[in-house]
Formats: sequence, C-alpha cells, structure tokens
Amino acid sequence: MKKVIILLGFAFLQIGVVSAQDAVYKNDTLVYKSIKVYPMQKIQLLYGAKPDKSFLFVCNSKRMNDPLPAIVSKQKGGILKIIKEHSKYYAVGYLSDAPAYLSKEIVIDIEGAIDFNEIRIENK
Repeated sequence: MKKVIILLGFAFLQIGVVSAQDAVYKNDTLVYKSIKVYPMQKIQLLYGAKPDKSFLFVCNSKRMNDPLPAIVSKQKGGILKIIKEHSKYYAVGYLSDAPAYLSKEIVIDIEGAIDFNEIRIENK
C-alpha cells in the first residue's frame, strides 16, 4: 500500500511540474516560464546549445531543419509573429545584421530556445 501511495504521489508531482511549464498563448502574447513573447518585441541571440555553439532551436527555415551557425551569436533582431504547429509554439522573427548568405528571417522554437538559453527576450 505504501508503494502505491508513493507512486501516486510521484506521478502527481510530475504532472504538476509538466503543467507548470506549459506555454500559454493569449491575445498575441505567449507566456512561457513567466517570460512574455509577442510581436514587435526585440530579442538577442545568445550562444547555441550545440557543442560548437551552433543553434538547436533557432533556424533559418520554417521546417526547422536548417539551424543557425554559431557566427550569428550575439546578433539582435525581433519577433514578427507567433505561430503554433503540432502543439508547439514558434516565433517567426528576423536578424538585424545577418550575414549575406543567410536569410534575415528566422524561426525560433520558443520553449527550447528559452530552456537552453539560446535567446534573450528584451522586456519593456
């Protein structure tokens, strides 16, 4: 009986932790881990989560299969819009001074980029 109670307690604890971290989208604003993300907001890329400092959660295409290289670390940009695909939220944004061979448009997996410190959101 003790094992069942302990397992149930652990299960409820895990459910609470997962639900506390869910992104919530309301009125053009996405809130994740108390961080608000909305259109026209300024951002700065930090360093990518890969060992070579390239990005896992910030990409150069909407298919998220073209991650940005480390050379764009510390670049500034902004958020153009928030989109939802397959129960995940993404921000379509831009880089102000992207190298010529890269598109200025970027797509950010908001939850991953925040969790792995790939972006900094500038608050008002």
